[in-house]
Amino acid sequence: MKRLTRDKHTTTLDPKQEPAITIASGEELLVETWDAFMGVREGLDTYNPLGPATGPIYVEGAGRGDSLRVEILSIKVTGTALHQVRPGHGFLPERFDNSYSTVMSVEDGHLRLENGLKVPMRPSVGLIATSPGRVQQTASDSGPYGGDIDVKELVEGSTIWLPVFVPGALLVMGDMHAVVGDGAVGGTGAEIAAETHMRVTVEKGKRLRNPRALTPEYFITMSSAKRTSTAMKQAVGEMVDFLAEEKGMDPYDAYSILSLAGDVRISRTFRPISPCKMMLARSVLDQLP
Repeated sequence: MKRLTRDKHTTTLDPKQEPAITIASGEELLVETWDAFMGVREGLDTYNPLGPATGPIYVEGAGRGDSLRVEILSIKVTGTALHQVRPGHGFLPERFDNSYSTVMSVEDGHLRLENGLKVPMRPSVGLIATSPGRVQQTASDSGPYGGDIDVKELVEGSTIWLPVFVPGALLVMGDMHAVVGDGAVGGTGAEIAAETHMRVTVEKGKRLRNPRALTPEYFITMSSAKRTSTAMKQAVGEMVDFLAEEKGMDPYDAYSILSLAGDVRISRTFRPISPCKMMLARSVLDQLP
């Protein structure tokens, strides 16, 4: 199996960037990723994380109008985790305006905080993207190509579908979290380095407007916009369209079931672009043909 080491990383999505590795459709590989702070634990008051993402990965046969199916087979976290309250970030920047870092060790499936509290880990993928066809930052940006989506449900055993915009797709991955809450209200998750075992497959002609994912518990549609309300409405609309067009439901029935067995949530703290998700419980989805 091929391994892509974290020294092959980027902080931009660029359609002209040289691939770090080439794989065949359906091939498995191991991808090492830095934490968002690239291992830095001192001097964080003045450190500006750039969002390192490992890649890009050129997938043979991928072209505009296709989709990538990325199966997350396993996630193994390494090293310590870091949370940082950063001035100007998070939900309450006017109240918490000082830099404040918490380094956490990994112990028996938990994070141990410096004050002794333990938090169960649930490692997830924070950043995954194809190239959008223009130069784009990795950190804090998201859109139809994926990006810094911070979907905490994207754990091992999950599959995410991403639209392809350029030849080879130029897939990148990074910003793994040992655990993170919806919204990451303090500004970050438990940022940690990781090794992810995944399988990447091209689905020819599968046109998607935005990413979608199937996790152990949910089917998820995603959307990003400058206004949180707009992103939420788009994510709900994407789910209604999926149920109507691909599952054959009457749109009113689909809209109704989402009020009963669905959740719409903010994935990441307030930033210029807000990613949101519409989640439908697998217990309902799995009843549909």
